[in-house]
Amino acid sequence: MKTILTLCCISALLFGCSSTTPPRKDFLLSNVPVSQHHARLATPHFKGSLQVQDLHALSPYRSTSLIYRESAQRFVLDPYNGFLAPPAQQISSLTREALAASGLFTVILPLGSSLMPSWRLEGELQQLYVDVTIPAQPRVTLSIRYALSQVEHNTPLIFEFTQTEAIVDASPEQAVIGFNRALNTILLQLESSLLTVNTP
Repeated sequence: MKTILTLCCISALLFGCSSTTPPRKDFLLSNVPVSQHHARLATPHFKGSLQVQDLHALSPYRSTSLIYRESAQRFVLDPYNGFLAPPAQQISSLTREALAASGLFTVILPLGSSLMPSWRLEGELQQLYVDVTIPAQPRVTLSIRYALSQVEHNTPLIFEFTQTEAIVDASPEQAVIGFNRALNTILLQLESSLLTVNTP
């Protein structure tokens, strides 16, 4: 009996040692080439400089892990797949790049600039998840709220965008492709919305 028990313990130890944790995969969000965005304006729509603040992120979207929505109430963090940097930070950087390429403003100040901007763009990452509530129809959802204000005025203009994209499967690779498509659509929508703003 002792021999059988010992063999069972050894087998359990060997099985435990042989099961290795899969390596974590981290991804970066990316923007589409400038040529696929709106053509750069010859004359800036907004006179003066813009400072793009880093987006705030609602919990749990501060996490660098991919988030899967399994039901209306259940969201699960993937411990093995996520983002190389916090998604809000990446989206902020890509927003700066897109607006710099658009020519909407005279200049986009770099992050950390000590110069006083004419305009300020702030925002909040409100949703960023892979929706698998219908397993055969996975999709991603991205929601961002931007607020544009003139430095000498206190009332900002609010722009809210939510984009859902169908993906081939719920793998992390396909999820990131979906997030990139959603983000690029939102950035185009932001540029179009900014063009409708009446400027002094």
